[in-house]
Amino acid sequence: MDIRADAAEVFPLVSDLRRKARLNPGIEVIRIELLGGEPVREGSVFRHRFAKGGRIIEYRSRCVWCVPPRLFETRGETDPPFEVHVTVEPTPAGCRLTQRETVAIPPELLDVLDTGPAPARTFRDIVRLLPLFPSARHLGSELWALQRERVARRLSGELETWLDAIRAHAEAAPSRGLGGVRQPLGQGESG
Repeated sequence: MDIRADAAEVFPLVSDLRRKARLNPGIEVIRIELLGGEPVREGSVFRHRFAKGGRIIEYRSRCVWCVPPRLFETRGETDPPFEVHVTVEPTPAGCRLTQRETVAIPPELLDVLDTGPAPARTFRDIVRLLPLFPSARHLGSELWALQRERVARRLSGELETWLDAIRAHAEAAPSRGLGGVRQPLGQGESG
């Protein structure tokens, strides 16, 4: 995603999970703490607590790689663990922000993440019955693949919405070149 802001301004935003999380429209941040003090660096640990879909979610994440102002990677201390890889690359118009999130989701956790049209319990019950019918056993893996694809599409959409919010925030931030104050066009000019 291209952002019309300098990489040196965007990187501190996306590497400080306290600031970045507050821009996620899909969650309500309750608390995010940086344990171990400033600055954010390799080894920094964040404690997260937020609400999503009526549930409270808590976990810790650790910065495993930090190369300012270009690269920031964290690993969630969850079961299963997840990784978030963020790059900020300078471009002539500002920078390019890329965020890749990876997690290996076992079939039993897909139901937790799946908010698709069919209730998860019904889906789970159908898949559990498939081994009883030898001719339908192959359908189980196909159904899991469809569910995995549906969850991946939804999560990708949520990530895109979050990145859009980060871009809007970064582009609206005061310009550093004007002493920290963005002036409307036409003001501050003498005639």
